[in-house]
Amino acid sequence: MRGLVVVAHGSRRAESNEEIRALTRKLADGAGEHYRHVECAFLELAEPSIPDGLRNAISAGAT
Repeated sequence: MRGLVVVAHGSRRAESNEEIRALTRKLADGAGEHYRHVECAFLELAEPSIPDGLRNAISAGAT
């Protein structure tokens, strides 16, 4: 299954991180059959980290 991990820098402002999460949800809603798993990950200052985001995607079956 194809997966997409949206990577962002991360922010101390919770609102900024939530904007990335909202964008990720919109992408997931519109991905249809193109990407069966979509999630976000952050370089720093927010969770999940990039390694955790990749692990989550792989655990969900993304290749």
